[in-house]
Amino acid sequence: MKRKTIKNLLFFILILFYISFSFSQEKIILNGDDWHYYDKGYLDTDWYKEPVNSSWKIGKTPIGYGDRKVVTSINYGNDKENKHITKYFKKDIYIKRDFIAYEFKIQYDDGFVLYVNGEELYRENMPNGSVTNETLAVVRIQGREESEFKIKIFEPNIFKKGKNTISVGIHQNRASSSDCIFSLDLFGHTNPQILTLLVEDKNESNKILQHEIKKINSRFEREKLNIQNENLASANYSLKFLLFIISFLLILALIGYYFFVNNLRSKESKSLQELTQMKSLVFEKEKEMMITSTNLLHNKQYFKEIKADLKGLKTEDKASVKNIINQINLVLERDEEWNHLKEHFNTVFEGFYDRLLQKHSTLTETELRHCMFIKLHMQTKEISRILLIDPRSVQTARYRIKKKMNLDEDQDLREYLLNI
Repeated sequence: MKRKTIKNLLFFILILFYISFSFSQEKIILNGDDWHYYDKGYLDTDWYKEPVNSSWKIGKTPIGYGDRKVVTSINYGNDKENKHITKYFKKDIYIKRDFIAYEFKIQYDDGFVLYVNGEELYRENMPNGSVTNETLAVVRIQGREESEFKIKIFEPNIFKKGKNTISVGIHQNRASSSDCIFSLDLFGHTNPQILTLLVEDKNESNKILQHEIKKINSRFEREKLNIQNENLASANYSLKFLLFIISFLLILALIGYYFFVNNLRSKESKSLQELTQMKSLVFEKEKEMMITSTNLLHNKQYFKEIKADLKGLKTEDKASVKNIINQINLVLERDEEWNHLKEHFNTVFEGFYDRLLQKHSTLTETELRHCMFIKLHMQTKEISRILLIDPRSVQTARYRIKKKMNLDEDQDLREYLLNI
C-alpha cells in the first residue's frame, strides 16, 4: 500500500513538473512551420551571411526527399547518383521578450551547420574546419536516427531583441544518398530549471571538447614526435652527407697535399741539384782562376829574369831597353794578381782567409800568402819563385808562422792549415 502511494506521489510530482515546464516555455518555431529553401544548385560559401531572399521557395517542414515523413519535397539535381551535397534553409524570427535559455530540436539527414545572424552557432556530424558546398557529413544517418530530433540548449545571448535570421545547411554523407530531411523546433524558456539542463549540456559539451582537445593534443604530440623524428633523420642524413663531403674534401686535400709536397720536393731536389752543379761549376771556375792567378805570379818571376837579362844586354838602343825594363817594373809592382788569387782561394776553400784571421789576427799579408801556398801543397822552390824570395827565406817564414800560431816544432803546419 505504501509503495503504491509513493508511486502515485512521484507520478503527481512529475506531472506538475511537466505542466510547470510547459507553461514556462514559448514556442518560437515548430515542426510544420514555413521555411525558405534553395534547391537550384550550390551557393557561395558565405551564403548564410545574406538576408532571406524572397526569390527562394517556401515550404513547410519536414522538408527533403526520399522519406515518408517529408511534407515539402525539394529538387536534388538531375543525377540520382550524383545529388547535390548541400541544401540551404533560412527563416526570420522575432524575439520580443527575454528568455533564460533557448532550446533547439533539429531533425536532419545526414549532417548540418546552424547559423544565427551570419555566425555559426552549432554543427553536428560535420568535420572540423571550414565548410564548403561540397563538404560531406562524417557518417551516414539511417534507421531510427532519421526520425530523432537533436536537442541543444543555448544561453540567451545567441539572439538579439527584434529580427533574427536562422540559416541551416544540410549536408549529405555521399552524393548518391537516397534521402534527405530537415525540420527544426525552437523554444524560449523562462523557468530557471532549464539552467540545470543547460549546465548539464555545457558539461557534456565540455567533456566532448576536452576529449577533442586530448585527441588534438595526442595527434599534435604524435605529429610533433614525427616531425622531430623527421628532423632527426634529416639532420642525421645532413650530418652523414656533410661528413661524406668533409671526408671527400679531406681525401682530395691529402692527395693534393701529397702531390704538392712531391712536386715541391722534386723541384727542391732539382733546384738543389742545379745549385750543386752551379756550385761545382763555380768551384771549378774558381780553381781555374786560382791556377791562372798562380800562373800569373809564376810569370812575374819570368819577367824578373827577363829584366835581369835585359840589364846585362849590350846594345846601342839603350832607350828601348830602358822602356822595356820600366814596363816590366810596372807589371812586377802590381798586386792585382795577388788580390784575385786571394779572392778565388777564399771562395774555393769557403772563407779560409777569414777563419785564419779570426784564429790568428797577427799574421801579415805576406805570411797569409805563405799559408795559402802551403795549403796548396806547393814546394819551397815554387813558393820562393812566386814570392821572389830565396828558398831559405821560405823556411824562415814557416818557422815564424808556426811560432805566431803557437804550434809545436814537431807539428806539421800544412796539416794544421788543412783543418782550418
